[in-house]
Amino acid sequence: MENSSFNLSNVIYDQDESASIGKIYIAQNQPNKAIIKNGLAGGISIFYKNSIQKTDNDRTIQLKVLEFTINEKLQSSKVASGELKVKFGYFLKTSFEPVHLVDYEAGITYQRSIHRTDLVNQILSRGISNSIVFINDWINEHATHNRKLAKTVRLEIVEKMNRSDRDTVFYHPGRRLTWSDFRESPNRNSGYNATIFTSLAMEGSPFMEDGVLVLPVEVKVYMLPESSWVKTQGKNDYSLNHEQKHFDITRVVGNRLVNKLKNLEVTPENYEAEVNEAFFDSYREMNKLQEIYDARTRHGLDKEVQSRWNDIIGQALKGDMEEIERELEKGK
Repeated sequence: MENSSFNLSNVIYDQDESASIGKIYIAQNQPNKAIIKNGLAGGISIFYKNSIQKTDNDRTIQLKVLEFTINEKLQSSKVASGELKVKFGYFLKTSFEPVHLVDYEAGITYQRSIHRTDLVNQILSRGISNSIVFINDWINEHATHNRKLAKTVRLEIVEKMNRSDRDTVFYHPGRRLTWSDFRESPNRNSGYNATIFTSLAMEGSPFMEDGVLVLPVEVKVYMLPESSWVKTQGKNDYSLNHEQKHFDITRVVGNRLVNKLKNLEVTPENYEAEVNEAFFDSYREMNKLQEIYDARTRHGLDKEVQSRWNDIIGQALKGDMEEIERELEKGK
């Protein structure tokens, strides 16, 4: 087979390689054990590799023998009838665990003269040849839309305006916070005048497009009004700015996450792990930066430091991360 859509790496057979695969009749009308030269796995592997032309195709398949048996019955002193049963499992080899693709199951029934033992080899060869055609056709048919067969991944950053509502306020540069966004009842036992709950989210559902796995990723920055509160004595512009800067910090971290995602080198094998790792790293960075901000400004009590952080965060929102990097390196 030329231009095959796969290469075979190995054949797995969990049973004894030297065991028979059934019984066939030869002279004297006596049943004999059918044993494959080189063992069943070895024989199938040799047949596959002799049948398909090795290519630069990077889809490497592992074949697992689930069933391969041949059994005959005497119809007369000169004729035997038989049946070959074949069941193979096909797996895509990866850097991790092999990924199951599809199972192949088929059978061939036949009759032959007792003296034509060469026909048994033809039946065995046809059974294996049919399986090669099946898996090659299956891969070609599914290559453009089956994620398991994707060769490359394309990350697409989705940027869109999300509509805020009573439950969630999404970050927007033109939409500053107001005290009406803080709707939870104040914690009277807290020593702080206000608390804001901001966070990051990442969403995206992968799909196939012409054999490429496309992963659209949207990074969302939001605050939750029902988890944010302010005491009456804390309702002033200075305090609101301090809370706004908490929200801005989350946006800064979201922007940094987007930049990380744009520079990720991903494959079909690792894209989920790489993207998730980038997100959780950013989530930890968000929490760390919020703590640093509150520690430096003493929760806004130090007005001089608060003014400096207003500038640091403002520059970071414009893409200048130098001071943010320095503060993250210093820690609390």
